[in-house]
This record gives sequence, structure tokens and C-alpha cells, in this order.
Amino acid sequence: MRLSLSVLSAALLASTSVYGATQVNVYEGPTECEDSEKIAPMNYLSMHYTGTIDESSATGEKGSKFDSSRDRNSPFDFQVGAGQVIKGWDEGLIGLCKGAKATLVIPPEEGYGEQGAGGAIPGGATLNFDVEVLGISSDAPPQPNLFVDIDTDKDGKISTDEVKAYFVSQGQGDQVDIDEVMKHEDKDQDGFISWEEFSGPKGDAPTGDEL
Repeated sequence: MRLSLSVLSAALLASTSVYGATQVNVYEGPTECEDSEKIAPMNYLSMHYTGTIDESSATGEKGSKFDSSRDRNSPFDFQVGAGQVIKGWDEGLIGLCKGAKATLVIPPEEGYGEQGAGGAIPGGATLNFDVEVLGISSDAPPQPNLFVDIDTDKDGKISTDEVKAYFVSQGQGDQVDIDEVMKHEDKDQDGFISWEEFSGPKGDAPTGDEL
């Protein structure tokens, strides 16, 4: 990491740790906190992140950004340690405090391995994630109603255009085969996905009133 003299003193105060092969560097915010404010295995997190190919990576375009929750203005919520994310996150985030901003440098064996993930993350890539811990909870959040989010015209069914618009809004417009999604979800092949057909998180009712 290259540092200017103007930020050298701040860098010396940063907390750097290694979890497995993943290197974690807290560059802003608390490094010590009460247990209730500290990430523990199986906690539910709300977090911002920006992912790039690390400068040390043997493959990929160094410094290139492949994903960012900040660009979507939508924090990423998940359960840490439950296998929902890459190993570098599941292990490297443990111990960070609420409000901390940190970088995680994740080698391929704790990221996407030799297979990579799409064109932006080639096999063997070392990843760099700039993260901000927004919230920590030991309780599971209520199930989201993704059906309502995708059904923008609120007619109780999801069209091909609405599916396409949703993935574009998530920055995945070029990564998802919309025809395959419709083929899988639209069980009766009438051109729409009903609430009953929808296999994603959808709460308890199609209207979202339970939220």
C-alpha cells in the first residue's frame, strides 16, 4: 500500500490483523468496542463494500472495480460465518466494530479460487474489499419481500421487463440470463411470474403489507 507523508501518522494508528491468509486493516473508526458492538460468528450484518482487484493480484486488472454496494446506495445484509459469502469475509470480518472502515485483502484460496467469478474476477485473483460496518445484530432481520421490490407497477405479477430492470438496478444486468430466470420462475409459462411461482424471499403476502 502506498502512503503519502500527510497520512503516515494516521496509518501508523490503523489496526492490521491477519485471519487465515486474509489481511484486515482498520483505517478509520473504532478498533476496540464492547462485545455487543463487535462482529461475532453468526451475527447479522449490514455493511457497505467496494470490491477491486488488489494491486498484488497475479491475475486480473489491478485496481479495477468489480462491485460496490455504495454505487447502488444499498447496504449488503447477510449472516457472517454461515457460508453465505466468501471465506475471506466469513473469517476476516470477525472482531470488527460497528462503525469501523477497513480493507480486506483476500487471496484466491479465501475468495473465488481458481475458477473466479464472471469476467471481472478471473481465476487466481487476489481481491481488495473496502468495507464499512453499519450494523450488527444477533437477531435475524424480518424476511424481505423481494417480490414487491421487483413488481414496480404493483399489479401482483412480475414481467420480463421488471426482472430485467431489477438486475440492472443491482449492477448485474450483463451477468444474468433473463430468459433463464423467466424459464425457471414462470412455471405456467404465461409470460409473468406470480407471487405463488416466485421462489425468492417474499414475506407472507404479495402486497408487502406485512412489512
